[in-house]
Amino acid sequence: MRPVFLALLLFLAGTVALLFPALLAAQNPPQLTLLDPVPALLSGPIVTTNVNTLATKGRAVQGSSADGASEMVLRVPANAVGEQFTFTVINDQGWQSTSAAEDGGLAAIGSASFTLSQLTAAAVSTSQGPMAFAIYGAPVDFPRPEGQDTNATHRFITLNVLAVDTGLSSNTLVTLLRPPLGLIHGLWGSPADWDGFTPLITDPRFAIARANYSQVIGGQIKSYKPAYPSWAQSSIKSAPASSLGFAYNAPVVLKQLAAFVNQFKTGANPDGIPVAAVQADIVAHSMGGDITRTFPAVKGFYGNTTFALGGVHKMITIGTPHWGSPLAPRLLDNNDECVRGVLATSGSPSFTTVTFKNGMTTTGGVADLEGDGFGGGLSSALQALQNPIPHPLPTALIQGLESQSQLDGLDTSGVAKAIRLLCFSDYLAQHLTSTGWPKIFNQDSDSIVPALSEVAGLTDFTQVNGVIHSSSAELLGFGPPAELDAAGDIPATVTNLLNTPVTNALFVGLPQ
Repeated sequence: MRPVFLALLLFLAGTVALLFPALLAAQNPPQLTLLDPVPALLSGPIVTTNVNTLATKGRAVQGSSADGASEMVLRVPANAVGEQFTFTVINDQGWQSTSAAEDGGLAAIGSASFTLSQLTAAAVSTSQGPMAFAIYGAPVDFPRPEGQDTNATHRFITLNVLAVDTGLSSNTLVTLLRPPLGLIHGLWGSPADWDGFTPLITDPRFAIARANYSQVIGGQIKSYKPAYPSWAQSSIKSAPASSLGFAYNAPVVLKQLAAFVNQFKTGANPDGIPVAAVQADIVAHSMGGDITRTFPAVKGFYGNTTFALGGVHKMITIGTPHWGSPLAPRLLDNNDECVRGVLATSGSPSFTTVTFKNGMTTTGGVADLEGDGFGGGLSSALQALQNPIPHPLPTALIQGLESQSQLDGLDTSGVAKAIRLLCFSDYLAQHLTSTGWPKIFNQDSDSIVPALSEVAGLTDFTQVNGVIHSSSAELLGFGPPAELDAAGDIPATVTNLLNTPVTNALFVGLPQ
């Protein structure tokens, strides 16, 4: 009798399940899944409205980068078409959010604006059964103006889903992470330039990657301008890519940055979890800032996978020659061929143009950095950075200024003395003294970049005194510390800016 009784019970249970699915399903709270829509759920630069695609595709995630651009599709199975679900953003205090900027916001499928803290959506018919959908848009930045996130690696919001018909609800904790952080070196530089940028480079709050465009390309060069002394010509074979211009290097760095963001999305982040992310924060030194500003000119920068917003959330530039430097035209001048040769032998060649063996021609980095430091005489590459772009890059500017004692080192430096002796007729060699060097700029500088150029002539910036441009300037005889040395206090300044909301006045939209 027992097997017969058991079979009868199973039959009745199956019959109830077939006849009354809504009755059984109604006993369970809504089951929310968070999905990264990039790229499988996109239609152009917005989330698709194809409900069958929404029902079957997308990558499950546990949170989002707080970059103001990332989105997550919210998917909930329903009992029937037309069933109503209310989605609510709950802040970290346990209340319904009052700020989409700080906590993120909601929108219906097909929208690109996320301002709502609560949204009701009706279930629709899909190939996987009835489902309801909504979109969550990330906060504009990780740090909030109140300053409570300064020491945090992550913060949280909660997404509440209420099934209106049954009154049952569920809460899903959403992790918000700082955007990935890319470090971009400058002219003649390499990733090793950041080795002393402590404590930031070891700070566990940030997922950090260093761009690298320092690979040797000299063997690919067929011809170049300007000319070099015979004793320096062989050094061209060791020329690094970082001696070339913005247009050559920007696509390389941007590709590296996109790969870094993808790694961050799939778990290479402080929490080791899958998240949605489309943008990175940038800290750029010297020409690295100009290269970042060239990103919008690279094909695909404002592509669909960034929701047409681009891949940069915010940028901090350190000693970037936004208006060039008068050193650049001097280094390319025929009257400074000897100094140009000395620098080339140390791995720092100056080019106007380079032609490769494959026939491609590109500008040199020094040529792209031509400018008088007051906004005039700009190279065509720098002029192009003044053109309007769809989404200006929020940029915080750090201006480094050398001290007189750092200049005084030129008078006693053996390297500076040797250059003055070897290249006695060159303008730059004659001015390689504590009193002569400032005359090149006719304004304060960090030894390489004029003060006004470092801040693009703007008034909202952070000034750091007593630093020179780079460790290579130290080799010439300028006194330490350099801008990327911990002793110069710029690493701490950068960390403070990373903890400053992108909406703060210190972040200006370049170009102006």
